[in-house]
Amino acid sequence: MRAHAIIIVACLLSSTLAAQRGGRAGAEFAGPPQGPNAIPVVDTVGCLADGPNNTWSLSNAAEPTRSSPGFSKPEDVKAAEARPLGSQQIRLIGMVEMHPDEHKGHKVLVKGLLIKDATGQRLNVTSLMTVGTTCAK
Repeated sequence: MRAHAIIIVACLLSSTLAAQRGGRAGAEFAGPPQGPNAIPVVDTVGCLADGPNNTWSLSNAAEPTRSSPGFSKPEDVKAAEARPLGSQQIRLIGMVEMHPDEHKGHKVLVKGLLIKDATGQRLNVTSLMTVGTTCAK
């Protein structure tokens, strides 16, 4: 009887763990959304500013443009130096790993996943590079 109970518990745990992992068809095996539902990788330039509760934003941001995934290349950084600032405000997320204090108040090139919804635009940052130490228009 005891062996039977152990087998039942093992089966229940196994199916629970498989459900939590999503099984073979779960989210961890899915690719990024494609087509019109895809979240685009973009880059833009703007002025890095901090806010309350360790939040960060890009003020005077230029219109985000589609970009390739990964870190910004040296030629992208060089080209961004000449890109003009814009008038957009974009909230930045995922900034802890970017050491943003080092770039505060600078003109920066930011790359990441652009998220648009009713609350505005957010950029989940994958690359952050200073392209100018001042942020004058």
